[in-house]
Amino acid sequence: MPVKKILCAACALALAWGLFAPAAFAYQGPSVTCEAYIVMDADTGQVIMEKNAGEVLYPASITKIMTLALALEKAQGALDTQLTVSYDAVHQLEYGSSHIALQEGEVVRLEDILYGTQLESANDGANVLAEYVGGTIQGGVDAMNAKAAELGLSNTHYMNPHGLHDDDHYTTARDMALITRWALTVPGFEDIFCRTDPWTMEATNKQPQQRVFHCTDWMRISGDYYRTYAKGSKNGFHDQAQTTFVNYAEQNGVRLISVELKCQMLEDKFRDACAILDYAFENFSRVEVPAPADAFSLPLVGGGEPLGNVTVQPQSATVLLHKELSTDGILVDYQIPDEYLLGTPFSASVTYSLPENDYQPSALGAASLSVSGVSEVLAASTYVPASSLEPEKNPVGVAVAAAAVAMALLLGVRLWRQGGKKLPRKGLGGPTPAQWEIITRKPLPGEPAPWQLEADKPAVRSSTKPPEHE
Repeated sequence: MPVKKILCAACALALAWGLFAPAAFAYQGPSVTCEAYIVMDADTGQVIMEKNAGEVLYPASITKIMTLALALEKAQGALDTQLTVSYDAVHQLEYGSSHIALQEGEVVRLEDILYGTQLESANDGANVLAEYVGGTIQGGVDAMNAKAAELGLSNTHYMNPHGLHDDDHYTTARDMALITRWALTVPGFEDIFCRTDPWTMEATNKQPQQRVFHCTDWMRISGDYYRTYAKGSKNGFHDQAQTTFVNYAEQNGVRLISVELKCQMLEDKFRDACAILDYAFENFSRVEVPAPADAFSLPLVGGGEPLGNVTVQPQSATVLLHKELSTDGILVDYQIPDEYLLGTPFSASVTYSLPENDYQPSALGAASLSVSGVSEVLAASTYVPASSLEPEKNPVGVAVAAAAVAMALLLGVRLWRQGGKKLPRKGLGGPTPAQWEIITRKPLPGEPAPWQLEADKPAVRSSTKPPEHE
């Protein structure tokens, strides 16, 4: 189906930004040491800051964001579920791996394992969660890869549920932001991801002592890197990945996800995260992009013919915009079909973007557009798609069947006449057989009723009372 593209822009500011100039702007932002980072609007998915966000790197323990979210998705709030620790969950770990001292055969609560995996980055806990999700550790890993594919992440692949190094275990800053954005929609995830208070795991059948898990995020505890906007996080480390960090932050109604990959030193990830999020909250705010005043009209087509016009109404949108920019320069690109074919899915969308600039990425977001006026056009039209009617209520089928009955009656009358016999009548020698019952209907427009046919007027009179004696 052809699609019309309508582009709206404020040319004055676009020219001021050098939209038509050949030279490219150098992106401005905070100074950081990490190899790659991204800052994404948790509500809309808009990216407001990035550096090498599509570079494939190793995630380390931020892998566990996917593991935790899948376990919570399966649990559906049943956090008291009892799990039995398997041999593989304990022993399929390399020496020195982070753990919470789980033992084979230990019966544990799902909630305890969730908090141990989040707060202590327990690799044995991640194995237990993977088995809970997929039946085996590998089954859990398969579920992780399936979810990544479902989210459209072509640059993420898992080999384990915890993030220990494997050359085929990788992701990107952009993919990690999208994974975290999805995870925040899973019931219960935000509570675990954002916990700063210690969590106590009570004694079990194998461990008589309590285990206490602690938050280690300097941005949420105290010190030089403490930030009130910091709400949740997960960090990671191994030699190949170096340090990795995912943050969830909120301030003045703006919710942000930031990801930092391949930071050189432990302290670097906190320093970089603070610099990135301080800059974001200081320079970006949510603004409304007003909708153009004009609506778009397009024909509604059914049965191969136009039935009338329907309307696609542009909508306003909210985006995060750098304080040095204005909504006057936002480009609005509408993708609208030339017609709406009844009975097929209708697809129209609008994309918002900025001219190339040195403050933020150009892409602002996209939204689907709805169509209005369909029911009014159909109500005023005589066209009714046959597929929308039940077979017994299809008017064409009823008309054909009624016409066939009428013709059969007329033919029957002629045959009886030719044989010199009279039609049996109700009350006059017995009931009329069922096959001779007269069926009435309203004639179709322009069609004469059967009893109005000149050649047969004497034979068939009225179906509302018995015919008189001849």
